Amino acid sequence: MVVEPKAIVTVRNSSTRLPNKAIMKIKNDLSSIDIVIKRAKKSGFPVVLATSTDVQDNVFVGIAQKHHIEIFRGSLLNKIKRWYDCFNKLQIEHALLVDGDDLSYDYDVAKRAMLQLHTSKDIDIVASPKETVCGFFTYAITKNAISKLYSLATDDSLNTDVITKYIELAKLNVSYVSLEQHEKNKDVRLTLDYNEDLEFFRELYRNVDVLDNGKTIIKFLEANKSVSQINFHRQKDFLANQAKFNEGVK
Repeated sequence: MVVEPKAIVTVRNSSTRLPNKAIMKIKNDLSSIDIVIKRAKKSGFPVVLATSTDVQDNVFVGIAQKHHIEIFRGSLLNKIKRWYDCFNKLQIEHALLVDGDDLSYDYDVAKRAMLQLHTSKDIDIVASPKETVCGFFTYAITKNAISKLYSLATDDSLNTDVITKYIELAKLNVSYVSLEQHEKNKDVRLTLDYNEDLEFFRELYRNVDVLDNGKTIIKFLEANKSVSQINFHRQKDFLANQAKFNEGVK
């Protein structure tokens, strides 16, 4: 039996920098996680909402029902364990890992990455090159790769919020998704971590549709640079936090 790939949207409500950001309203009655789910569906793969068993994340049960998608609840801090348990329970062989913070997740890049994962021999994971617009894409990954990552991070209380170092330590065979010109080297930040990001997304989606493709979004931002300037200065802090996290992974 051929098992269809999934798009796993990873989310929790206990962010320290911007608490409850997943359920904050962005456009009309749409919350940030509503938009991420809608964009993940545009990949063409069934969507699974992967959250924790923490009481703060009970809100996502109703959200999953509203969008007619599956929900999986697992570890609060250890995303790798949550994914591992999700893959096993739902018998997933290949999946897109969609960050619940990425409100402009580019489904066109995602489709390309999944095709790359299926057609490349011995590839564990398809990742974003460093020059990818922040927030456009994260990973397409195999069950085998998830198992390798989990072998390094089995403790439920371990914080695996950033998995870059774990990919390196697990010696995964990494391929990088091919990018089009508008998908790379832009002074644009398309992820939700700070108040400035919240302001940015509200302004962005006041002007473009929440399901517009990445090319349309970048075209608007290049023509309206004042919108990108709302939050791009936060990118330095974002990258510094990721680097600090990775330094702590042994």
